[in-house]
Amino acid sequence: MRRMKETSYSHLTEEFEELKNVGVDQSTSEATTSENYTKNRYKKNILPYDVTRVKLQMIGDEPGTDFIHANYIPGYNKEKEFIATQGPLPTTKEDFWRMIWEQNSRTIVMLTQIVEGERVKCDHYWPYNKEPVVMAGITIQMLVEPQDSQDWIHRELVLTKGFQQRLVTHLHYVAWPDHGVPDTAENLVKFVRYVRNISGENLATGPTTVHCSAGVGRTGTFIAMDRLLQHMKDHDYVDIFGIVHEMRMCRVAMVQTDSQYILLHKMVQDVINETSVGEPVYENTTQSPIYENATFSGLHADSCRR
Repeated sequence: MRRMKETSYSHLTEEFEELKNVGVDQSTSEATTSENYTKNRYKKNILPYDVTRVKLQMIGDEPGTDFIHANYIPGYNKEKEFIATQGPLPTTKEDFWRMIWEQNSRTIVMLTQIVEGERVKCDHYWPYNKEPVVMAGITIQMLVEPQDSQDWIHRELVLTKGFQQRLVTHLHYVAWPDHGVPDTAENLVKFVRYVRNISGENLATGPTTVHCSAGVGRTGTFIAMDRLLQHMKDHDYVDIFGIVHEMRMCRVAMVQTDSQYILLHKMVQDVINETSVGEPVYENTTQSPIYENATFSGLHADSCRR
């Protein structure tokens, strides 16, 4: 890392270019049908692969009702530990909540703001206040007022469908620039660890749902950080290239920019440094995370396959 810094990380930029075409030859046919095409936020270059896409329950025999712009992504603990998805559109937010319910997802990680640079990046899909809203037959209510930190907002929602109720945690990181990276990884790592404390308690439930605007750049970087932080607890090596390669086989353009790829390396270096000095530079904001390594902990070529 010291050598690469002297050359403005040119080697990492070149390495990142090798990932450019990984996975792109896979079919995206379901996303391009006439009934589904308008459900994609970025229609030209960010489409979900058929083989790893999340399928909703069909509504009768209506074509396209099983489609949502989302893919399963492997994590450190399970092969379908995450769902990576785009920021909901006004026309797809009901499908989003259908997915949350059907997949039994108890943690939602939001990595974009509603508007960035005068462009709408995501629809406001959760309640504005404690007044409940109903979407796709699911009643969504803010359980407590949002809890703000400097860089993220913690919301607790209760979902009700029929006689069933579920608690869903909505964690909204508000300090991550679109297409870029934060000035320092420190607070972002704190957030990743904060999310792991919460989602780690729910390994028996469904995947953690992660989205930014397109659901690939910031989303991919977040998932990679979570995997790396856990991997480093149990191993004396990391394979950042391999992790990003695997995620790109599951969803297009995961970790979208070279600056995000470089940030992953800087984060690993900083965490190694904090370990060597024995004082946590990136100290967790709550208790120390529980890292439970289940049977899936390596890189599997077909780990995204169903």
